[in-house]
Amino acid sequence: MQPGHLQEVMLHETAVSWLRVRLERSLPKRCWEETPEAFAARLRQCCAQINAEHDVEGLCRAFPKRIQKLKDGKGKRLTE
Repeated sequence: MQPGHLQEVMLHETAVSWLRVRLERSLPKRCWEETPEAFAARLRQCCAQINAEHDVEGLCRAFPKRIQKLKDGKGKRLTE
């Protein structure tokens, strides 16, 4: 059985969103000229910002607890 709202369980979607937003905001105006090395540096900077601003470790540790809540609720939607 699969929940109707996967974002409630699949917390990696949250982390992907954090990264996507930062990469979009930091996109160079002439992005076709960005080298692989420059992209790697921009990616590292975005990851450092995410780690500084968000509870990434807490997000990772939340997965087992959320799965248990989903099981306890027999697949009903999570409220938090």
